[in-house]
Amino acid sequence: MKAGKTLFMMLILPATLTLIAAFIFNYIALSQLKNHFVKNSRVLEANIDTLALAANFNQTVAQLNFRVIELLKQADEQQLSEIELYYAHREIVDELALQNQIVDSLADSELVKIVNHGSAISLQEEFKNYRRLMIMSTEIIAIDPNIASRFFSSAQDSYAQFSLFSNRLSVLLTEQSKRSHLTEQRIYEKEFFYYLVLAIITASLLMVLMIFVSHRTSNRIRVIADALSQLAYNQSPSIKLVKIEALANSTSGEFKRIADLLLNFRDDMVRRIRAEEENHRLIYSDALTGLPNRRLLIDRLEHLISTLAHHPAHYALLWIDMDRFKTINDLKGHQAGDQILQETAVQLASLIPEADTLARVGGDEFALLLELRSNNLANAALEIEALSEKLCAHLTVDYTLGEYTHFSSASIGVTLFSGSELKAEALLNHAEIASYQAKEAGRNTVCFYDPALQKALEERTLLENELRLATEKEQLRLNYQLQYNHAGRVIGAEALIRWLHPEKGLIPPFNFIPLAEQTGLIIPMGQWILKTACQQLAKWANSPSTDSLTLSVNVSARQFREDSFVADVKEALYQYQVNPKRLKLEITESIILEQIEQTILKMLELREIGVSFSMDDFGTGYSSLQYLKRLPLNQLKIDQSFVQDITTDNEDSVIVKTIIAMGQALSLDIIAEGVETLEQQKQLEQYGCRTYQGYYFAKPSPIDVCMLEITRANTDSSR
Repeated sequence: MKAGKTLFMMLILPATLTLIAAFIFNYIALSQLKNHFVKNSRVLEANIDTLALAANFNQTVAQLNFRVIELLKQADEQQLSEIELYYAHREIVDELALQNQIVDSLADSELVKIVNHGSAISLQEEFKNYRRLMIMSTEIIAIDPNIASRFFSSAQDSYAQFSLFSNRLSVLLTEQSKRSHLTEQRIYEKEFFYYLVLAIITASLLMVLMIFVSHRTSNRIRVIADALSQLAYNQSPSIKLVKIEALANSTSGEFKRIADLLLNFRDDMVRRIRAEEENHRLIYSDALTGLPNRRLLIDRLEHLISTLAHHPAHYALLWIDMDRFKTINDLKGHQAGDQILQETAVQLASLIPEADTLARVGGDEFALLLELRSNNLANAALEIEALSEKLCAHLTVDYTLGEYTHFSSASIGVTLFSGSELKAEALLNHAEIASYQAKEAGRNTVCFYDPALQKALEERTLLENELRLATEKEQLRLNYQLQYNHAGRVIGAEALIRWLHPEKGLIPPFNFIPLAEQTGLIIPMGQWILKTACQQLAKWANSPSTDSLTLSVNVSARQFREDSFVADVKEALYQYQVNPKRLKLEITESIILEQIEQTILKMLELREIGVSFSMDDFGTGYSSLQYLKRLPLNQLKIDQSFVQDITTDNEDSVIVKTIIAMGQALSLDIIAEGVETLEQQKQLEQYGCRTYQGYYFAKPSPIDVCMLEITRANTDSSR
């Protein structure tokens, strides 16, 4: 069947078949009823004819009998001539012959045979006798009327007999005709009822067939309509259209064609939706965690802010910054860091309602936008503080990566808003500023946005921009703090950077060194310090009074981890032709703890050419003695925090003695920094420390001041 004829066959064919079936059935039924009616009419007509014949016979015989009586009377009175009597006789004979035929017809009729055939025979016999006597009576009437009267009287007996039979036949014929009519009527009614029942059954079957076809057709149309509705309103890539698939597999023709078209349309729509979702995911989702990215968060924030103008409510924006995350990237690589970020995203998502928005807005930074239940600002602040502390607690975990365990925590900044007076970027900036404050407060804590902190950060940003130009504009300086032995002789110095700002004057290192670390400016700054220190060593090498001095240069962890660090040191030494043994690099424990193997390799490479290493701020960190044994160190530097209270605090004294003993056991030189009094120096000397640095001996000073002090101190110590 062609596809285009399916709907025609499904919708028009049943109706056509019904009409044809109804026509055939009605034709047959009407034909049968007509045949029966014709048959019944013929039987009834025959019966009526028989009744009419019998009635006409009785009437005619009665009239004939009356004529013979009149004829006998006229013959007796001689009112008629012989010719007239003869003609009257001829008429009566002809009439009797005609009536005899009628009697024979009555006797042969089906109705008379059914009713009483014996009465019909008797009627024939009596009528024949009556006829014979009547003929004889009329035949002799002209000769002897009296004899004619006797024959007529005898005929009257036969007349009475056959009249009796005739009347009886009329009654029987009438009753039989009535019975026959009733029988035929019952048969007709029975046939009518039969055809009526058959018509009802046929109509019912046809109705059931039409209902079945219509139901099946309407079901298919409903399936198609439902599919169209789904395609119109259910814009989902997981739409199945199971019924349409079943329709396509179970039908042929136009319904199959429609089903196939819908499935093709579904497939095209699914491909389009998936492409759009993929584009949306690429644009608005974070590839690593699958969370919304900063762009999508800003879109939602802007939409929310636009609605707050008409429907005020309290909302909170949290900035979640992972603490010490850079360490894991540096130690175990970005793959390990990515794993922690993914686990953190899953954990955060499990702690917040689905209606809220969790986004990844930076490398190790997440943002959370949520609606608060409280209408009061103070209660809203308490509500979000409880939630933030809960998040902090859940994010404070240890991650095990092979043999390494990374302690993770988070600093959370919070900003509350309830109106449309701020822009999305401003809100994000406020939350981020609050997270900076949380980090400065010691990490693993929660802080709300403070405008004063924003001002400080703006100043920090300005300072960062000025620091970038400090090297180019030659605003950086090196001061030197001399180092002494127990005899008071200068044995070296530590190079300390200073920033001489043209407007703000001398800026202390603690105001810009952390900023340089965070921004990466510490790398070019460290290279400048290294080269300037080598240049100073080259100058010292030209004078007998200073050619034996060492110069200590602080190296930041970020600078040390640079792949080019060893090459940079060698280049500076080569550029200024400096004896590597006069250069001492001061490193911190954080350098040692991060990438221990690479650290040892770099130190060994520089030790081979004569560069020495000093561990700065020793005792303040968590260095393992096992690591300390492996490191190619030359010196331990006791942190000034232990030196300050060495004469008054027994714990600090114990720590200092332990450090000195440890250094001696490892054949390392010991130097104490922050020595400010003679008592401190004597105590250190008593414990076995014979090298010092601090205000008691000399403050950090420009090189010309240091040169004068070197001359004085070495002159005094030689006396």
